[in-house]
Amino acid sequence: MPTFQPETRLDDEAHIAVLDPMRQVNTALLDLLRGLTDDDWRKPTVHSHRDVKDLTAHLLHGCLRIVTGDRDDYDYPMPPIAGLDDLIAFIQQDNSEFMTGMRHISPQVLIELIALYDPQVLALFEHADPDEMGCGVGWAGEDESRRWFGIAREYTEKWHHQAQLRLATGRPLLYDPGLLEPVLETFARGLPFAFRGYVRPEGSQITVSTTGLADLGWTLRRETDYWSLWSGTDAQADVRLSLPAEAAWQVWTKTIGCDEAREQVACSGDQAAAGTLVRFVAIMA
Repeated sequence: MPTFQPETRLDDEAHIAVLDPMRQVNTALLDLLRGLTDDDWRKPTVHSHRDVKDLTAHLLHGCLRIVTGDRDDYDYPMPPIAGLDDLIAFIQQDNSEFMTGMRHISPQVLIELIALYDPQVLALFEHADPDEMGCGVGWAGEDESRRWFGIAREYTEKWHHQAQLRLATGRPLLYDPGLLEPVLETFARGLPFAFRGYVRPEGSQITVSTTGLADLGWTLRRETDYWSLWSGTDAQADVRLSLPAEAAWQVWTKTIGCDEAREQVACSGDQAAAGTLVRFVAIMA
């Protein structure tokens, strides 16, 4: 779990370590899936038109894409991508096609494939150069990202989709701080991009903090034409935003809606900033 001292600039050099948490989440996922009943597999999730089995297939899909690209160096031709909207549309179509194709495959086969390929993904990540450039984390506004950030993004995918499976089937969520805090730290790296349209004078500051399950905090500082991100909070910031950690991960992954999350945001300063915070989405959707 990353521990950043106050006044640490959270840039490319401030890595977020997720490999150990990922091992734990992988184990917990298999334990969860192996304990599901036939009825559980058919239960709806927060995703429209996706039941528990569909969402499990989506987790497998992400795993197979990493092995295909990183291990086998296989690139499937993509349509022209003119911007973020085109990329999101392509990813959503690809996801949908895979889940549809897996609907005639048994849950047991899904479990076996996840058990086979999740360790291979982890091994690839363990041997990756964390500072090498790779695919961009689009929700953070990056066309290319350091490998460590891409790996951290994959961890958030594993954690939050498993959380949605647990919500759907009434199982306890993985709220251990060592598992939740890296998720929120990774999501926070997208805050400068989320606030890109919220223009304020140079030197202005916005603090964002989470409470309850994870007490974390970050400060956005307005540079000439962008926001930089720093660890810790400043009581003298122009705008101070705070929300429960449980609401933070859910609104940033579209597990709950903006209106529900907005009711839980404490805001000191310009109220419009709270709207920007809850409209931030840290997934490609």
